[in-house]
Order: sequence, then C-alpha cells, then structure tokens
Amino acid sequence: MNKIIISTLFVLSVMVANSQKPVKPEFKNEPMFFEDGKLIKLETQTAEIKVRAKALGYGGSQMEISVPGGSSPILVSDNPTFYIWVDEGVDPETILILTKTIFSKNKRNVPMMRVSAFAGYGARGKSMAGKYHVPYEIEKMQNGVYKITPSSELEKDMEYAFYNPEKTNSQQIKIFLFGTE
Repeated sequence: MNKIIISTLFVLSVMVANSQKPVKPEFKNEPMFFEDGKLIKLETQTAEIKVRAKALGYGGSQMEISVPGGSSPILVSDNPTFYIWVDEGVDPETILILTKTIFSKNKRNVPMMRVSAFAGYGARGKSMAGKYHVPYEIEKMQNGVYKITPSSELEKDMEYAFYNPEKTNSQQIKIFLFGTE
C-alpha cells in the first residue's frame, strides 16, 4: 500500500514539475508580453533621439525619443505582465523604463527632458519622468529572468514603450512598444 501511495505522489510531482516550465524570453534585454502561457514579442523599433525647439527657441526645447508610426500592432490588457532576461547581477530597473508616449497617427514620442529658454543664464532642464514614466514591480523568477508588472492599471487606448535609459546618449535607441486595448 505504501509503495502505491509513494509511486502516485512521485508521478504527480513529476507531472506538476513538467506543467510549470519556467518562462524565459528568447533574447536578453528585450521585454516580452506574457499572455495565456506564452511570451509575445513587443514591437521593436530603432528610434531617434531628437531635440525640438518650441516657439523658435523662445519657449525652450524638449529632448524626446521619436518613433515613426502612430500605433503599435501589439495590444495588451490594462493589467499586463512582462518578462525580461538580463545578465546575472544586472538590476533590470537600471536598464528598463516603462513610459507613456505622446502619439498621433504618424508618430510616437517619448518626452525625456524640457529645457528652459533661459538655460544660458543658469536655468536647469526639467525631467519629464514624473509625468510619463510608469512605476512597476519586479519579481525574480530564476537566474537572470524577471517578471515585470505595472504598479497600477495602464490607461486604456494609450501607447507605451520600454527603453534603456543608459542608451539615450546616442542618436538612435532600440525601443519596445505596445498599446492598450
């Protein structure tokens, strides 16, 4: 009798272990959307870092990430889950920002910094992080693989992006985009 119980428990534990395969994105440093047990690749674009003058420079300037195309073909719910795979020992929060975009039918922009017209007289730039960045929670799932969940519901019918802030010193940046339903 004991042999039957032990055998049954062993078979059940093997079945449970096989049914809960760990989730791991295909490529490092690329966030992926998780839905129905599958990872879905986000829209990936090479975006440009632009500085746009306002009111012929008298209104200051704004640094932004600019992406062609008004909306992403990848749509997620307002409570999505994402996964990212990074090198061991790398904190994903240092290489990944989740942000809202300003979008029109032709392009999406991620405002990064606004600089006053009086910058030459000592005025400082103002980060746009508080207005556009979306806070999120990170949970380590296995070595180098992290689960990312926005701290609150995302806005409906909005365009969002993940980008690496360490790469914004170059003229082009790889950016991962999605929209909400």
